[in-house]
Amino acid sequence: MDDASTQPLSRDERFDACLGRLTELKAIKARREVLEERVFLEFLRANRGRINEFPLLETEQQSLMDMLLRRAEGLHGGHASIRERYSAYLLELNHYGKAKAVGDAAAQETLARRLERAETALAKCLQGAIYASSLIKDNFSDAVIRHFGEASLAKIDEITATLVFDEQYWKAYIERFIKEEVRGAYDVILADRRYKLSREGNLLVVAFPFDAVLEKLLGTAKAISKTRVQTAFEEVAASPEGRSDRDMALSVLVRAELPGWDRKADRDEALFAAHVAAMDQVVRECREDLDDDAVDETAEGGRQARLDQITALCVGAAVSLRVVREDFSRALRDFAPKERAYILQTAGTFDAARLGNVLEHVMEFDFASLLREKGEADAGRILIRSARQRRVRREAVDALAEAGLNKVRRKQFFEDDPDRADSLVFRQKNAAELEERLRLCQIEPELAKPLVGLWEAAAHKVDLYLCINLTALGKVATNLPARITELLGRYGIAPPGAPDPARARNDP
Repeated sequence: MDDASTQPLSRDERFDACLGRLTELKAIKARREVLEERVFLEFLRANRGRINEFPLLETEQQSLMDMLLRRAEGLHGGHASIRERYSAYLLELNHYGKAKAVGDAAAQETLARRLERAETALAKCLQGAIYASSLIKDNFSDAVIRHFGEASLAKIDEITATLVFDEQYWKAYIERFIKEEVRGAYDVILADRRYKLSREGNLLVVAFPFDAVLEKLLGTAKAISKTRVQTAFEEVAASPEGRSDRDMALSVLVRAELPGWDRKADRDEALFAAHVAAMDQVVRECREDLDDDAVDETAEGGRQARLDQITALCVGAAVSLRVVREDFSRALRDFAPKERAYILQTAGTFDAARLGNVLEHVMEFDFASLLREKGEADAGRILIRSARQRRVRREAVDALAEAGLNKVRRKQFFEDDPDRADSLVFRQKNAAELEERLRLCQIEPELAKPLVGLWEAAAHKVDLYLCINLTALGKVATNLPARITELLGRYGIAPPGAPDPARARNDP
């Protein structure tokens, strides 16, 4: 995964570049935070030949610095470890510079070895963060392309080139893809009268099919080429050696002394970090060392140094993931707290298999937000609800016949989707209901496992409902029918028997 066109700087060249920047900043008495940021960026660039998938764009380099030095503070316990490593590097760089200034060759070489060890550990923190953030961006971009089509590439490239990878990055995706599509789809729903009006007790209900939004998307079924980071991540899980490397990295991480970070409390994060770390060659080298009793542990680059580097890789990956999740959450702040939590839970570690569902959830909740926005003046008299069913392709269910899903069992779990002939929907509303049905039907493990897999990977069939409380509306209206007409008019909807305001606006 190295870029062959990038020639690594020698050890002394790297040291001189960073020492020169440090000396320059000290000479002008730069504020400490400015000094740290600029030396960090110099460090990143000086080590570009030693870092796989080095971020070439200045916005990406700035993102990395800002993520690890600023935005992670108070957010992740691993931030303290990164700060300690960076402080140790600056201290060793300063000592090395003093020895070089007085011409003490012996001391300079001794300090150079110490500095190189601190440098390598810090570089591994950066490597873990780069792998993690690159993987997340690549996975999300792929999901966008699948849903919005190949024409979305230009927008994706613009966002990547112009925005730092923070809250604004995610907001740009939401604004330029989600909101634009949702509002366009809403107009189509009105024009095609895809909504349904009904009366349920004291509620007037308008049902909107979310399928109408998804149908408008110009997605693509073409295979999307994987990046080197995506390929390396998948290869870890695909081979026994890769899985052994991942397990060893997790073991090293769990045993590492990292105050303030409870690896057991967020095991998914720790597993992700170990998986990312296993993409780096040092993990394979360390595992081989552990099988070789002849390794000299005192040698530079020996066993203990490699264990420290593995920990650094994991910390960089985990801190990056946590910051990205926080930035993503902030970009969703216009959504209701439960909606935001649901999206974040679905996103998990931004695994490629999950992000299609994440995009659809964001679109669904943006549609709900649009409905709330249109009815804001009557917020206390309307309620926006959704009904969600897990939907799978009929052929995927048919394939389970060999595992024992006969017609009788099939009816216990699935029913036809009246809106799509090629799909079925789960009868169960949540995981607890599915588990209970599996137990009652005494489904054997050989069938239960793929059934649960279908459930977890399923897309969602969603209908959104605008519920108008007629009793509450009547308390503030002298003419209830006129008030209903006025409220529905804000949505572009006419009450039964009245002219369609959406069509009337389009008539010449």
